[in-house]
Amino acid sequence: MAALSVDDFLDAWPKVCAGGFSIVEHLMLRVSHIRQGKEIAHQLALNEAAILGGPPYNLMEIDLYADETLATTYRCDGLIVSTPVGSTAYNLSAGGPILRKHLRAIVIQPISPHTLTYRPLVDSADTKLEMVVARPSQSTSIVTDGRVLGQIRRGDRIRIRAADHSFQMLTVPGQNEYRTLREKLGWGGSVLR
Repeated sequence: MAALSVDDFLDAWPKVCAGGFSIVEHLMLRVSHIRQGKEIAHQLALNEAAILGGPPYNLMEIDLYADETLATTYRCDGLIVSTPVGSTAYNLSAGGPILRKHLRAIVIQPISPHTLTYRPLVDSADTKLEMVVARPSQSTSIVTDGRVLGQIRRGDRIRIRAADHSFQMLTVPGQNEYRTLREKLGWGGSVLR
């Protein structure tokens, strides 16, 4: 969710050129696709990593391990792990919470879970996650920031960790996350001045 509209950007650009900004570092994820004990692909993600099914669109069983301990087996259409930046993207569309962008946290969000007890979970970004899909279809995939990293086969493992690198973004004076949310999401209510 962009903090500046096109008009705001045109007003802010002279300030940016004059050095009127600060740099904020945002959490990124390192997503690894493991097959037979070897990493076959990896990618950095700013927004999210998602395990998504495809045809024939069956309910998936996804084992989630947190710090090498089995946390749960999700029965759902897919699973999203998002950063604070990504919490206002796919995660929000799937009913997940919005995180403040400076938090060092992640959201684990099941997509259309089979039972109401599977709720979004906010966890420390330092938690090491690993996921296994019990019976993937031919089109079950791991997707990072909208790009397919790979098709998941039986026995594959998906590992997600906080990346060593961060995403650096300019912030301009006057930007405010709550103002952005209010304007972009159409939050109602009166604003006290």
